[in-house]
Amino acid sequence: MTDRSATSTIKGYFYQFDQTILRLLDASRPTSRVVVEGVEDIDLDDGDQSAFVQCKYYEGTEYNHSVVKDAVIQMLRHFHAAGCPGGQYFKYRLFGHYKGGQHKLILPLTSEFVKDNFLTYTRDKIEHKVHTELSITPAQLSDFMALLDIDIGAPSYEEQQQRILTLLVATIPGCDQHDAQLFYYPNAINVVQGLAIEPDVTKRGISKADFVKALDRKDAIFSAWLQQKFGSDYFARLVRRKYFRSTTPRVRKASRFFVIDMANEFDLNRASATLIRLGEIFSHKEHRSTPAQDRFCPFVLLRNVAADDLIALKANLWKKGVLFGDGYPFHGAAFDSKLLSAAPTKDNLSRIKFVPGENELAAIASAITGSVVEIYDFYKTTPLHAAQLPKDVPHYTIRSVSSYFIEEVMQA
Repeated sequence: MTDRSATSTIKGYFYQFDQTILRLLDASRPTSRVVVEGVEDIDLDDGDQSAFVQCKYYEGTEYNHSVVKDAVIQMLRHFHAAGCPGGQYFKYRLFGHYKGGQHKLILPLTSEFVKDNFLTYTRDKIEHKVHTELSITPAQLSDFMALLDIDIGAPSYEEQQQRILTLLVATIPGCDQHDAQLFYYPNAINVVQGLAIEPDVTKRGISKADFVKALDRKDAIFSAWLQQKFGSDYFARLVRRKYFRSTTPRVRKASRFFVIDMANEFDLNRASATLIRLGEIFSHKEHRSTPAQDRFCPFVLLRNVAADDLIALKANLWKKGVLFGDGYPFHGAAFDSKLLSAAPTKDNLSRIKFVPGENELAAIASAITGSVVEIYDFYKTTPLHAAQLPKDVPHYTIRSVSSYFIEEVMQA
């Protein structure tokens, strides 16, 4: 599959996910229910709007009857298997977006048009007429057509997303357009994706009320799937808004631990620049009369860095005039967690403090007094284990595809 076709396929998946979100948010009752990948892409149980929905997105393709033929045949087979019920209230809805060609579909549909264009196909030079093979009577075909709703003028990918954002603002108390885009929409995608991959079809359903409840939290959990959809810049803005947004010009005092996985990406100059920037942003601003209790600076734990590279990094920072601490009072001394946990002083304005290893973090954090402690774990594959963390200290895990993703967060 080429990159272009892969992108188109992924976009098609998300268009279907978006349509599921839209159906749930726009449902008429809290008890209205959707099943993802049930009989069709979306099975909607919502009173008069109940339908088996097949959703297609072909922004680069013109509409042709052959594009929807298989879906119509599948729907007729389902109708036949159910006994061709005359009183069925679930409609069969084909919902699709195409580049053009909509004029080829002549509405209202006639039985001859449906039979010729949707229910007849050739395979291995043999013509098949599905309605004949299933022994569908004219009355049964008429009942099926009364349930069949084909909409090939569906909104574009972007138009559908905008409609979702509008519904999120209207549905979730206190939600504005920005929150809808950064928090609640990613949550919605996560919920729908989780349903779609559930192997047991009985567990792929959710009511509108439960769906809204699952969304109503500012806690977007980003999987690799979501990062592929939203992109690194979008994710960086979300992380910054969620964890590092400040309502005042001054950074709130806190002992922040930044855990950064540097596996296979250590670059001396880039790592130095990243840590210098961290020190600038998350340290106090020193003034002539700064009280001792107002001084603070960030702690950094670099995972998967060779000992020689760490020494080179410290030497480079020292050369650049960056004051830092690493918990060793003199050459050959044992590591002292209390020394490292002490706040900067007027005579020792450390801008960075190095945590020597994962097993020392808990002792350092526990020795800190007079300050809130927070741990931001920018991990690649596995975050820190609970046994390596201090008790009752917030531990925020942030999936990062790059060691330097934190740079994007600080610039977002």
